[in-house]
Amino acid sequence: MNRPTTLGTVAVLALAAPLLLTGPAGADPPAEIDQSLLVPSTLDSSFAPFDCRMRPTGPVCTGERHIATDWGLFDFPCDVPVYVRTVSDRYTTRYYDLDYLNYDRRFRLNDIDYLSTSPTGPATATISANTRFDEPFAVPGDDVTRTIITHGVPWDIRSSNGRAIFRAVGTLVEPPGEVRTFTGHTTVDGVTTTYHDTQLSQVLPDDAFVDYVCRAVTGE
Repeated sequence: MNRPTTLGTVAVLALAAPLLLTGPAGADPPAEIDQSLLVPSTLDSSFAPFDCRMRPTGPVCTGERHIATDWGLFDFPCDVPVYVRTVSDRYTTRYYDLDYLNYDRRFRLNDIDYLSTSPTGPATATISANTRFDEPFAVPGDDVTRTIITHGVPWDIRSSNGRAIFRAVGTLVEPPGEVRTFTGHTTVDGVTTTYHDTQLSQVLPDDAFVDYVCRAVTGE
């Protein structure tokens, strides 16, 4: 059974009514970031415009890049001319400390190169990448000290009939001034090989990469 409203309760509600109607005072807008103070000071213009907001740890800047090209000559040493059309979607977040020094960058990407032996297509092969990668800095503000750590599928080379010529799934680590290593597995013509901290030059030698791409695009 409902209790009757008392005069005291009515008085309290009457006093509170203006506050309930107006609500809390609007929060101050986030402080605008002077991008010229960021170190390194140059943001990648291909991701512009960046949205930079102040966080408790320092500025955080986000941007994205979307590319869709027309067919053009692909500078690749196959026995026949190869043409390429690229579709790329990339997103980035850059983290700065309270001194405005960049200490980490993170990306996610989905890139596809469509390949053909005809200057106008259609595609007879694709090279695709679907990855996330992190770039922590050993020294904040000094981008030559960053290590690039890539997770996902850095290479998927296949013909238009869907047959995978080469596919890699795992983690690629690229420290500054050191050899690149790969941990994960590759599949070449249906045969899978597992690697652990193996030099990338052994996982995917340059001449093998050329061979895979040329085979995929020509159907040989």
